[in-house]
Amino acid sequence: MPLPLLAIPVLHSSGAWIAYAGSGYLAGTLSTTWVGALILGNTTLFTSIGLVSTAGIAAASGVLAGFGASAAAGLGTALTAVGLGSVASWMGIAPAATFLGLTTVGWTLMGVGAIALVLGALFTRRIMKKLNEERAKGGLEAITVRQLVAEVRDYEVDAMRHVLRKLAAKDATLILKDRDTKISIIGRSFSINKLRYRINKDGSEEIGYVTRLGRFFSVYLVKGKDG
Repeated sequence: MPLPLLAIPVLHSSGAWIAYAGSGYLAGTLSTTWVGALILGNTTLFTSIGLVSTAGIAAASGVLAGFGASAAAGLGTALTAVGLGSVASWMGIAPAATFLGLTTVGWTLMGVGAIALVLGALFTRRIMKKLNEERAKGGLEAITVRQLVAEVRDYEVDAMRHVLRKLAAKDATLILKDRDTKISIIGRSFSINKLRYRINKDGSEEIGYVTRLGRFFSVYLVKGKDG
């Protein structure tokens, strides 16, 4: 599996953040937040290791601000906007093939510190220096690779919480608990930070988690393949 192109968020003339890689801006990566542009610019990398799912991408794209009764419409638009239709079948789960020498199970078992250690091979000192120089221009403090991983994970959890709140408003079988850190789905309790949102090739959408064997286990069907 080839190494992904790394993109660094920089300030756009509009005052927002946009991902920059190589010789120019990356289309579809304009975001109101630094972490949003980081996610949109490095989506292939972050989704392949399970840091973000469709929820995080939709939030970074600004779609969740208008998230309504139809999850499909908003999240589908987000995927199209950033050109991710071809990888929708595995968004939010570890890759089937090995990535950076780790198997699917290996990625599933890794924590923030371990992922940060591996990503440090990609986000080198030179890249982190440039990344932090750009953060400083936006009035942000310098960040380490470990802090970068934690910020991206926190963003994904917040996005999942937003999605679940919207769905719970329409479905009484979904009940947020413990200050919105957990959700009860038809009587079963799940930690929100363990859940991911996935769009499948057939157009269906589901919420689930990745098991320790690297498989995506669905716990809630948002939309069937026939709508």
